[in-house]
Amino acid sequence: MHDEKTANQYIIKDNGKKSSGSCELYPSTLLNNVPIDMSSELTWTDVEKEVKNVEKGGIYTPSDCTSRQQLAIIIPFRYREKQLQMLLRHLHPFLQRQKRAYRVFVVEQYGNGTFNKGLIMNVAFNHASKIISPLFDCFIFHDVDLIPENDYNVYECEQQGPRHLAPAVDELRYFLMYNDLIGGVLALTKEQFFKANGWSNLYWGWGFEDDDMNHRLRHAGYRMSRPPNRIGRYKMIRHKKQTPATNRYGTLNYSVASVETRPLYTHILVNFTRSATKTIDHLLEDIPNAK
Repeated sequence: MHDEKTANQYIIKDNGKKSSGSCELYPSTLLNNVPIDMSSELTWTDVEKEVKNVEKGGIYTPSDCTSRQQLAIIIPFRYREKQLQMLLRHLHPFLQRQKRAYRVFVVEQYGNGTFNKGLIMNVAFNHASKIISPLFDCFIFHDVDLIPENDYNVYECEQQGPRHLAPAVDELRYFLMYNDLIGGVLALTKEQFFKANGWSNLYWGWGFEDDDMNHRLRHAGYRMSRPPNRIGRYKMIRHKKQTPATNRYGTLNYSVASVETRPLYTHILVNFTRSATKTIDHLLEDIPNAK
C-alpha cells in the first residue's frame, strides 16, 4: 500500500527528466516492509518461474510509463550461487515495483585465484557503458549478499553526487558503522565514475576497495547522500567469511572470457593476471566521452 507520509519524508532531488507519461518517483505499488524469504532450497528453475516480466539478459522496462532513468545493476560475484538466486528473486520484483527500467549484469572472476572485486566491477562498467540501446544513465554496484527491505529506497542516481543506498544492514544492527562507509550498494552516474577514475584494482581479497572509492569520490569534490536508516534497510544473506585484502598490485592484464545472456541476468566472465600492464585508464579509453 502506498504511504504518502513515508514518501514525503524521503524525497530525492528530481533530475529534471520528468515529462508527460514518465513514471512517478514513488509509484503506488511500493511497499514499506518487503517480505523476504531467505530460503536457500530453490533451484534456478524455481527462481526463473517465480520472477515475472524479465527479458533474457535480466532486462525490464515498465509498460505503463517511461522510466526516469536507465539502470545498469552490476553485481560482482564469486562462489555464492545461492546468494545470487536469493538476491535476484527479490531484486527483480523490487525494481519492478519502483518502475525502474534496468538490466542486471553479474560479473564473475574466472578461476580460483585471489578475488579482485574492483577490477571486475570496472570491466562490467566498461561493458555496460558500450551498450547504446538503451544508454544507461545510472550504474548501481550491488553486493550479492544484500536484499533491500523497503521499496522507498529508490534505485536512482543524482547528478549532484553519488548515493550510498545501504546505510542500515541487519547484520550491523541497522547502524552505519562509520561516516565514510559506502559499501554494499552504490549508485554512480557515468560522469561520477569517470571523475573518480573507477574502482581501484589494487586490492586483492574481499575488502578496502569501497573505502578507496569513497576517497576517490571525495577527492573529485563529491558529497555522498544516503536515505535515512529506516528506508535504506537491508538483510544480509549469511555466508562464510572471505579472506580480507592484504596485498596491493599496481597493474593488471584482463580479458573478457565470455558474455552470456541468461534468463535473469547478463553474465560476464573475466580472466586476468597480476603481472601485466593494463590499468583502469586503458579500460576507460575504450568508452566514448570517458575523458
